Amino acid sequence: MKKSGAIYKALLISAKSPKKLKIYNPGFLVISPEGIIENISKKDPRKKLKNYSFHDYSGFLICPGFIDTHNHLSQYSFAGLEGQELLTWLKTYAFPEEKKFKDQKIAQIAAQNFFQELIRNGTTTTLTYITTHKIATDIAFQQAQKSKIRAIIGKVMMDQNSPRFLIEKTAQSLKDSLELIDKWHNKDGRLFYALTPRFAITCSRKLMQDIGKIAQEKNVYVQTHLSENHQEIQITQKLFPQYKSYTDIYYQTGLLCPRTILAHCIHLTSTEIQLIKKTQSKIAHCPTSNRFLMSGIMPFRKYQNLNLQMSLGTDVAGGYSLSMLNEMREAIENSKTVILFQGKKNIPPMTITEAFYLATLGGAKNLSLQSQIGSLEKGKQADFLITDPISIDPMRDKSPYQNPIQLLSKLIYRGNNSVIKEVYIKGEKIMIYKKHQSLLRNPHFSAKSS
Repeated sequence: MKKSGAIYKALLISAKSPKKLKIYNPGFLVISPEGIIENISKKDPRKKLKNYSFHDYSGFLICPGFIDTHNHLSQYSFAGLEGQELLTWLKTYAFPEEKKFKDQKIAQIAAQNFFQELIRNGTTTTLTYITTHKIATDIAFQQAQKSKIRAIIGKVMMDQNSPRFLIEKTAQSLKDSLELIDKWHNKDGRLFYALTPRFAITCSRKLMQDIGKIAQEKNVYVQTHLSENHQEIQITQKLFPQYKSYTDIYYQTGLLCPRTILAHCIHLTSTEIQLIKKTQSKIAHCPTSNRFLMSGIMPFRKYQNLNLQMSLGTDVAGGYSLSMLNEMREAIENSKTVILFQGKKNIPPMTITEAFYLATLGGAKNLSLQSQIGSLEKGKQADFLITDPISIDPMRDKSPYQNPIQLLSKLIYRGNNSVIKEVYIKGEKIMIYKKHQSLLRNPHFSAKSS
Protein backbone atom coordinates (compact mmCIF):
# COMPACT_ATOMS: atom_id res chain seq x y z
CA MET A 1 0.00 0.00 0.00
CA LYS A 2 1.34 3.38 -1.03
CA LYS A 3 2.13 5.69 1.88
CA SER A 4 0.35 9.06 1.87
CA GLY A 5 1.67 12.40 3.00
CA ALA A 6 0.74 13.98 6.33
CA ILE A 7 -0.11 17.38 7.78
CA TYR A 8 0.60 18.28 11.44
CA LYS A 9 -0.93 21.31 13.13
CA ALA A 10 0.72 22.62 16.32
CA LEU A 11 2.95 25.32 17.75
CA LEU A 12 6.09 24.89 15.61
CA ILE A 13 9.48 26.09 16.89
CA SER A 14 12.77 25.71 15.02
CA ALA A 15 16.19 27.39 15.30
CA LYS A 16 17.41 29.60 12.46
CA SER A 17 20.63 30.65 14.20
CA PRO A 18 22.02 30.81 17.76
CA LYS A 19 20.12 34.05 18.21
CA LYS A 20 16.92 33.52 16.26
CA LEU A 21 14.00 31.10 16.29
CA LYS A 22 11.39 30.52 13.61
CA ILE A 23 7.97 30.25 15.27
CA TYR A 24 4.60 29.33 13.77
CA ASN A 25 1.75 29.69 16.27
CA PRO A 26 -0.06 27.70 15.12
CA GLY A 27 1.68 26.28 12.09
CA PHE A 28 1.22 23.48 9.61
CA LEU A 29 4.03 21.01 8.95
CA VAL A 30 3.59 19.11 5.67
CA ILE A 31 5.47 15.84 5.28
CA SER A 32 5.77 14.07 1.93
CA PRO A 33 5.19 10.31 1.56
CA GLU A 34 8.99 9.97 1.36
CA GLY A 35 9.49 11.60 4.77
CA ILE A 36 10.69 14.99 3.53
CA ILE A 37 9.38 18.34 4.81
CA GLU A 38 7.29 19.54 1.88
CA ASN A 39 6.20 22.81 3.42
CA ILE A 40 5.92 24.68 6.70
CA SER A 41 3.63 27.68 7.08
CA LYS A 42 0.86 29.37 9.03
CA LYS A 43 -1.57 28.72 6.19
CA ASP A 44 -3.78 25.62 6.33
CA PRO A 45 -2.83 23.47 3.29
CA ARG A 46 -5.66 20.94 3.51
CA LYS A 47 -7.65 22.28 0.57
CA LYS A 48 -4.70 21.67 -1.76
CA LEU A 49 -3.64 18.39 -0.17
CA LYS A 50 -6.90 16.52 0.25
CA ASN A 51 -5.24 13.11 0.12
CA TYR A 52 -2.87 13.91 3.01
CA SER A 53 -3.76 12.70 6.50
CA PHE A 54 -4.35 15.48 9.04
CA HIS A 55 -3.12 15.41 12.64
CA ASP A 56 -4.32 18.15 14.96
CA TYR A 57 -1.87 18.73 17.82
CA SER A 58 -3.22 22.07 18.96
CA GLY A 59 -1.84 22.74 22.44
CA PHE A 60 1.34 20.76 21.70
CA LEU A 61 4.78 21.95 20.58
CA ILE A 62 6.56 20.42 17.58
CA CYS A 63 10.31 20.92 17.26
CA PRO A 64 13.24 19.25 15.46
CA GLY A 65 14.58 16.00 16.89
CA PHE A 66 17.48 16.45 19.31
CA ILE A 67 21.05 15.72 18.26
CA ASP A 68 23.42 14.27 20.89
CA THR A 69 27.00 14.69 19.67
CA HIS A 70 28.85 12.82 22.42
CA ASN A 71 27.95 9.72 24.44
CA HIS A 72 29.22 6.25 25.40
CA LEU A 73 26.86 3.31 24.86
CA SER A 74 28.89 0.96 27.04
CA GLN A 75 28.68 3.26 30.06
CA TYR A 76 24.93 3.73 30.31
CA SER A 77 24.46 0.91 32.83
CA PHE A 78 26.37 2.81 35.52
CA ALA A 79 25.09 6.33 34.81
CA GLY A 80 24.59 8.25 38.03
CA LEU A 81 27.21 6.49 40.13
CA GLU A 82 29.38 8.73 42.28
CA GLY A 83 31.37 11.32 40.41
CA GLN A 84 35.13 10.95 40.79
CA GLU A 85 37.73 12.79 38.76
CA LEU A 86 38.14 11.57 35.20
CA LEU A 87 41.12 9.18 35.29
CA THR A 88 40.09 7.52 38.57
CA TRP A 89 36.52 7.23 37.29
CA LEU A 90 37.69 5.53 34.09
CA LYS A 91 39.65 2.92 36.08
CA THR A 92 36.87 2.38 38.63
CA TYR A 93 33.84 2.16 36.35
CA ALA A 94 34.35 2.72 32.63
CA PHE A 95 37.13 0.28 31.79
CA PRO A 96 35.74 -2.68 33.82
CA GLU A 97 32.31 -2.14 32.26
CA GLU A 98 33.74 -1.99 28.76
CA LYS A 99 35.49 -5.32 29.35
CA LYS A 100 32.06 -7.01 29.49
CA PHE A 101 31.33 -6.11 25.87
CA LYS A 102 33.37 -9.03 24.57
CA ASP A 103 30.20 -10.96 25.44
CA GLN A 104 27.88 -10.61 22.44
CA LYS A 105 24.71 -11.01 24.48
CA ILE A 106 25.70 -8.18 26.78
CA ALA A 107 26.58 -6.01 23.79
CA GLN A 108 23.23 -6.77 22.13
CA ILE A 109 21.07 -6.02 25.19
CA ALA A 110 23.02 -2.87 26.02
CA ALA A 111 22.75 -1.50 22.47
CA GLN A 112 19.05 -2.27 22.19
CA ASN A 113 18.28 -0.48 25.45
CA PHE A 114 20.59 2.43 24.73
CA PHE A 115 19.06 3.40 21.39
CA GLN A 116 15.54 2.98 22.77
CA GLU A 117 16.39 5.30 25.65
CA LEU A 118 17.81 7.90 23.28
CA ILE A 119 14.60 7.83 21.25
CA ARG A 120 12.42 7.98 24.40
CA ASN A 121 14.29 11.17 25.30
CA GLY A 122 13.69 12.73 21.89
CA THR A 123 17.13 12.15 20.40
CA THR A 124 16.88 11.33 16.71
CA THR A 125 20.60 11.58 15.86
CA THR A 126 23.50 10.36 17.99
CA LEU A 127 27.30 10.33 17.87
CA THR A 128 28.31 7.32 19.95
CA TYR A 129 31.41 5.55 21.29
CA ILE A 130 31.28 1.77 21.75
CA THR A 131 34.34 -0.18 23.09
CA THR A 132 37.51 -1.63 21.57
CA HIS A 133 35.55 -4.74 20.58
CA LYS A 134 34.81 -5.03 16.87
CA ILE A 135 31.88 -7.40 17.42
CA ALA A 136 30.27 -5.07 19.98
CA THR A 137 30.52 -2.21 17.50
CA ASP A 138 28.99 -4.32 14.74
CA ILE A 139 26.14 -5.28 17.07
CA ALA A 140 25.60 -1.62 17.96
CA PHE A 141 25.18 -0.78 14.29
CA GLN A 142 22.70 -3.64 13.90
CA GLN A 143 20.62 -2.37 16.82
CA ALA A 144 20.78 1.22 15.61
CA GLN A 145 19.52 0.04 12.25
CA LYS A 146 16.62 -1.82 13.88
CA SER A 147 15.69 1.15 16.05
CA LYS A 148 15.74 3.44 12.97
CA ILE A 149 17.68 6.14 14.82
CA ARG A 150 20.17 8.21 12.83
CA ALA A 151 23.56 7.22 14.26
CA ILE A 152 27.27 7.85 13.83
CA ILE A 153 29.11 5.11 15.69
CA GLY A 154 32.74 4.21 16.30
CA LYS A 155 34.82 1.41 17.79
CA VAL A 156 37.08 2.86 20.48
CA MET A 157 40.79 2.67 19.55
CA MET A 158 43.47 2.25 22.27
CA ASP A 159 46.93 0.77 21.71
CA GLN A 160 48.87 2.05 24.74
CA ASN A 161 48.48 2.96 28.42
CA SER A 162 45.28 0.95 28.63
CA PRO A 163 44.05 -2.01 30.70
CA ARG A 164 45.37 -5.31 29.33
CA PHE A 165 41.81 -6.50 28.70
CA LEU A 166 41.09 -3.54 26.37
CA ILE A 167 44.43 -2.69 24.77
CA GLU A 168 44.77 -3.41 21.04
CA LYS A 169 47.59 -4.03 18.64
CA THR A 170 47.87 -0.99 16.38
CA ALA A 171 47.52 -2.88 13.10
CA GLN A 172 44.51 -4.86 14.33
CA SER A 173 42.76 -1.74 15.60
CA LEU A 174 43.11 -0.13 12.19
CA LYS A 175 42.09 -3.29 10.33
CA ASP A 176 38.95 -3.73 12.43
CA SER A 177 37.97 -0.11 11.91
CA LEU A 178 38.45 -0.31 8.14
CA GLU A 179 36.25 -3.40 7.93
CA LEU A 180 33.52 -1.68 9.96
CA ILE A 181 33.76 1.39 7.72
CA ASP A 182 33.31 -0.71 4.60
CA LYS A 183 30.30 -2.47 6.10
CA TRP A 184 28.45 0.39 7.77
CA HIS A 185 29.50 3.86 6.65
CA ASN A 186 26.59 5.64 4.94
CA LYS A 187 24.37 2.57 5.33
CA ASP A 188 20.75 3.42 4.42
CA GLY A 189 21.70 7.11 4.53
CA ARG A 190 21.26 6.99 8.32
CA LEU A 191 24.27 5.13 9.69
CA PHE A 192 27.81 6.48 9.53
CA TYR A 193 31.22 5.64 10.93
CA ALA A 194 33.45 7.64 13.25
CA LEU A 195 37.08 6.71 13.80
CA THR A 196 37.37 6.84 17.58
CA PRO A 197 40.79 7.25 19.21
CA ARG A 198 39.79 7.54 22.87
CA PHE A 199 42.26 10.27 23.75
CA ALA A 200 45.98 10.91 23.29
CA ILE A 201 47.00 9.09 26.47
CA THR A 202 45.76 5.74 25.12
CA CYS A 203 46.85 6.20 21.51
CA SER A 204 50.32 5.94 19.99
CA ARG A 205 51.52 8.52 17.52
CA LYS A 206 51.46 5.91 14.73
CA LEU A 207 47.85 4.99 15.51
CA MET A 208 46.78 8.62 15.42
CA GLN A 209 48.70 9.30 12.20
CA ASP A 210 47.11 6.32 10.46
CA ILE A 211 43.65 7.33 11.73
CA GLY A 212 44.20 10.76 10.21
CA LYS A 213 45.07 9.22 6.85
CA ILE A 214 42.07 6.88 6.87
CA ALA A 215 39.71 9.69 7.84
CA GLN A 216 40.84 11.65 4.80
CA GLU A 217 40.77 8.69 2.42
CA LYS A 218 37.40 7.34 3.53
CA ASN A 219 35.73 10.70 4.32
CA VAL A 220 34.51 9.45 7.70
CA TYR A 221 34.11 11.22 11.02
CA VAL A 222 36.68 11.40 13.81
CA GLN A 223 35.58 11.62 17.43
CA THR A 224 37.87 11.96 20.43
CA HIS A 225 38.32 13.76 23.77
CA LEU A 226 40.37 16.90 24.28
CA SER A 227 41.39 19.01 27.26
CA GLU A 228 38.82 17.66 29.71
CA ASN A 229 40.80 17.37 32.93
CA HIS A 230 43.97 19.02 34.30
CA GLN A 231 45.61 15.71 35.24
CA GLU A 232 44.80 14.30 31.79
CA ILE A 233 46.47 17.32 30.17
CA GLN A 234 49.60 17.00 32.34
CA ILE A 235 50.02 13.28 31.55
CA THR A 236 49.47 13.93 27.85
CA GLN A 237 52.20 16.59 27.80
CA LYS A 238 54.65 14.19 29.52
CA LEU A 239 53.86 11.43 27.01
CA PHE A 240 54.23 13.72 23.98
CA PRO A 241 56.88 16.35 24.93
CA GLN A 242 57.76 17.02 21.29
CA TYR A 243 54.40 18.73 20.69
CA LYS A 244 53.48 22.28 21.68
CA SER A 245 50.12 21.36 23.23
CA TYR A 246 47.47 18.66 23.58
CA THR A 247 45.66 20.04 20.52
CA ASP A 248 48.93 20.21 18.58
CA ILE A 249 49.27 16.42 18.95
CA TYR A 250 45.98 15.97 17.11
CA TYR A 251 46.89 18.65 14.58
CA GLN A 252 50.33 17.24 13.74
CA THR A 253 49.00 13.67 13.44
CA GLY A 254 46.21 14.73 11.07
CA LEU A 255 43.23 14.12 13.34
CA LEU A 256 41.78 17.61 13.04
CA CYS A 257 39.44 18.25 10.11
CA PRO A 258 35.89 19.54 9.44
CA ARG A 259 34.45 16.11 10.37
CA THR A 260 36.27 15.94 13.71
CA ILE A 261 34.20 16.32 16.88
CA LEU A 262 36.22 17.09 20.00
CA ALA A 263 34.46 16.44 23.29
CA HIS A 264 34.88 18.84 26.24
CA CYS A 265 37.66 21.32 25.28
CA ILE A 266 37.41 23.01 28.69
CA HIS A 267 40.98 24.24 29.19
CA LEU A 268 42.11 25.35 25.72
CA THR A 269 44.83 27.95 25.26
CA SER A 270 44.50 30.70 22.64
CA THR A 271 46.94 28.83 20.38
CA GLU A 272 44.88 25.65 20.64
CA ILE A 273 41.72 27.55 19.79
CA GLN A 274 43.36 28.83 16.63
CA LEU A 275 44.26 25.28 15.55
CA ILE A 276 40.65 24.17 16.02
CA LYS A 277 39.41 27.15 14.00
CA LYS A 278 42.04 26.65 11.29
CA THR A 279 41.03 23.02 10.75
CA GLN A 280 37.28 23.71 11.13
CA SER A 281 37.08 21.03 13.82
CA LYS A 282 34.01 21.03 16.08
CA ILE A 283 33.42 21.01 19.84
CA ALA A 284 30.89 18.87 21.70
CA HIS A 285 30.04 20.70 24.93
CA CYS A 286 29.12 18.31 27.77
CA PRO A 287 28.15 20.50 30.75
CA THR A 288 26.62 17.83 33.00
CA SER A 289 29.64 15.54 32.73
CA ASN A 290 32.10 18.38 33.17
CA ARG A 291 30.67 19.25 36.56
CA PHE A 292 29.89 15.66 37.63
CA LEU A 293 33.51 14.59 37.13
CA MET A 294 34.83 17.89 38.52
CA SER A 295 36.63 18.63 35.26
CA GLY A 296 35.73 22.30 34.97
CA ILE A 297 33.30 24.48 33.02
CA MET A 298 33.74 25.21 29.34
CA PRO A 299 33.72 28.98 28.64
CA PHE A 300 30.82 28.96 26.18
CA ARG A 301 30.57 32.71 25.59
CA LYS A 302 34.31 33.09 25.03
CA TYR A 303 34.29 30.30 22.45
CA GLN A 304 31.18 31.62 20.76
CA ASN A 305 32.72 35.09 20.46
CA LEU A 306 35.73 33.44 18.81
CA ASN A 307 33.41 31.70 16.31
CA LEU A 308 34.12 28.13 17.40
CA GLN A 309 31.45 25.70 16.23
CA MET A 310 29.75 23.94 19.14
CA SER A 311 26.98 21.47 19.89
CA LEU A 312 25.81 19.53 22.95
CA GLY A 313 26.53 16.01 24.18
CA THR A 314 25.16 14.13 27.16
CA ASP A 315 28.44 12.21 27.63
CA VAL A 316 26.72 9.35 29.42
CA ALA A 317 27.95 8.08 31.80
CA GLY A 318 30.06 11.08 32.78
CA GLY A 319 26.72 12.71 32.30
CA TYR A 320 23.97 10.94 34.21
CA SER A 321 21.09 11.41 31.77
CA LEU A 322 20.43 10.81 28.07
CA SER A 323 17.98 13.71 28.08
CA MET A 324 19.02 16.60 25.85
CA LEU A 325 16.49 18.73 27.72
CA ASN A 326 18.62 18.17 30.81
CA GLU A 327 21.77 19.01 28.85
CA MET A 328 20.27 22.26 27.57
CA ARG A 329 19.41 23.52 31.05
CA GLU A 330 22.79 22.39 32.40
CA ALA A 331 24.51 24.31 29.60
CA ILE A 332 22.60 27.48 30.47
CA GLU A 333 23.24 27.16 34.21
CA ASN A 334 26.94 26.34 33.69
CA SER A 335 27.36 29.48 31.62
CA LYS A 336 25.90 31.49 34.50
CA THR A 337 28.32 29.83 36.92
CA VAL A 338 31.33 30.90 34.83
CA ILE A 339 30.12 34.48 34.88
CA LEU A 340 29.46 34.46 38.63
CA PHE A 341 32.87 33.02 39.55
CA GLN A 342 34.73 35.31 37.16
CA GLY A 343 32.82 38.31 38.43
CA LYS A 344 32.09 39.44 34.87
CA LYS A 345 28.42 40.31 35.11
CA ASN A 346 28.61 42.26 31.85
CA ILE A 347 28.99 38.97 29.95
CA PRO A 348 25.58 37.51 29.04
CA PRO A 349 24.95 33.84 29.92
CA MET A 350 23.72 31.31 27.39
CA THR A 351 20.10 31.92 26.43
CA ILE A 352 17.20 29.54 25.92
CA THR A 353 17.46 30.13 22.17
CA GLU A 354 21.19 29.36 22.11
CA ALA A 355 20.79 26.14 24.10
CA PHE A 356 17.97 24.99 21.81
CA TYR A 357 20.11 25.80 18.77
CA LEU A 358 23.04 23.76 20.13
CA ALA A 359 20.76 20.74 20.66
CA THR A 360 19.25 20.91 17.16
CA LEU A 361 20.68 22.88 14.23
CA GLY A 362 24.05 23.39 15.94
CA GLY A 363 24.37 19.64 16.32
CA ALA A 364 23.49 19.10 12.67
CA LYS A 365 26.12 21.65 11.59
CA ASN A 366 28.77 20.00 13.75
CA LEU A 367 28.00 16.72 11.98
CA SER A 368 27.93 18.38 8.53
CA LEU A 369 24.28 17.33 8.21
CA GLN A 370 22.65 20.77 8.32
CA SER A 371 21.32 20.42 4.79
CA GLN A 372 19.38 17.31 5.85
CA ILE A 373 18.33 17.70 9.51
CA GLY A 374 18.41 20.01 12.54
CA SER A 375 15.56 22.36 11.74
CA LEU A 376 12.02 22.39 10.37
CA GLU A 377 12.71 23.59 6.83
CA LYS A 378 11.38 22.73 3.41
CA GLY A 379 13.46 20.03 1.75
CA LYS A 380 14.94 18.60 4.94
CA GLN A 381 14.27 15.14 6.30
CA ALA A 382 11.37 15.10 8.74
CA ASP A 383 13.07 14.36 12.07
CA PHE A 384 10.79 15.97 14.64
CA LEU A 385 9.20 15.64 18.07
CA ILE A 386 5.71 16.21 19.38
CA THR A 387 6.05 17.51 22.92
CA ASP A 388 3.60 18.53 25.64
CA PRO A 389 4.98 21.42 27.74
CA ILE A 390 1.53 22.08 29.24
CA SER A 391 1.62 18.70 31.03
CA ILE A 392 4.55 19.84 33.21
CA ASP A 393 3.19 23.31 33.95
CA PRO A 394 2.09 23.71 37.60
CA MET A 395 -1.12 25.36 36.36
CA ARG A 396 -1.54 23.21 33.26
CA ASP A 397 -3.57 24.98 30.55
CA LYS A 398 -4.70 27.69 33.01
CA SER A 399 -1.19 29.15 33.19
CA PRO A 400 -0.88 32.79 32.07
CA TYR A 401 2.64 32.02 30.77
CA GLN A 402 1.99 30.41 27.43
CA ASN A 403 3.74 32.43 24.78
CA PRO A 404 6.09 30.28 22.62
CA ILE A 405 9.33 31.30 24.35
CA GLN A 406 7.84 30.68 27.78
CA LEU A 407 6.64 27.24 26.69
CA LEU A 408 10.08 26.42 25.30
CA SER A 409 11.67 27.59 28.56
CA LYS A 410 9.37 25.37 30.61
CA LEU A 411 10.09 22.46 28.28
CA ILE A 412 13.83 22.86 28.87
CA TYR A 413 13.75 23.60 32.59
CA ARG A 414 10.97 21.28 33.72
CA GLY A 415 10.90 18.70 30.97
CA ASN A 416 12.01 15.08 30.91
CA ASN A 417 11.13 12.14 28.68
CA SER A 418 7.51 12.30 29.86
CA VAL A 419 6.96 15.38 27.68
CA ILE A 420 8.14 13.56 24.53
CA LYS A 421 4.86 12.21 23.17
CA GLU A 422 5.87 11.13 19.67
CA VAL A 423 9.18 10.83 17.81
CA TYR A 424 9.50 10.91 14.01
CA ILE A 425 12.58 10.09 11.97
CA LYS A 426 12.36 10.80 8.24
CA GLY A 427 8.61 11.20 8.65
CA GLU A 428 8.13 7.79 10.24
CA LYS A 429 6.67 7.53 13.72
CA ILE A 430 9.14 5.61 15.84
CA MET A 431 7.79 3.28 18.49
CA ILE A 432 8.72 4.36 22.02
CA TYR A 433 8.90 1.41 24.37
CA LYS A 434 7.96 2.42 27.88
CA LYS A 435 9.43 -0.76 29.30
CA HIS A 436 12.69 -2.25 28.16
CA GLN A 437 14.88 -5.19 29.03
CA SER A 438 16.64 -4.53 32.35
CA LEU A 439 20.40 -4.82 32.31
CA LEU A 440 20.51 -5.35 36.04
CA ARG A 441 18.16 -8.33 35.96
CA ASN A 442 20.12 -10.02 33.22
CA PRO A 443 22.47 -12.67 34.61
CA HIS A 444 25.22 -11.49 32.25
CA PHE A 445 25.37 -8.26 34.27
CA SER A 446 26.10 -9.85 37.64
CA ALA A 447 28.99 -8.61 39.74
CA LYS A 448 30.95 -11.74 38.76
CA SER A 449 31.13 -10.64 35.13
CA SER A 450 33.18 -7.58 35.99
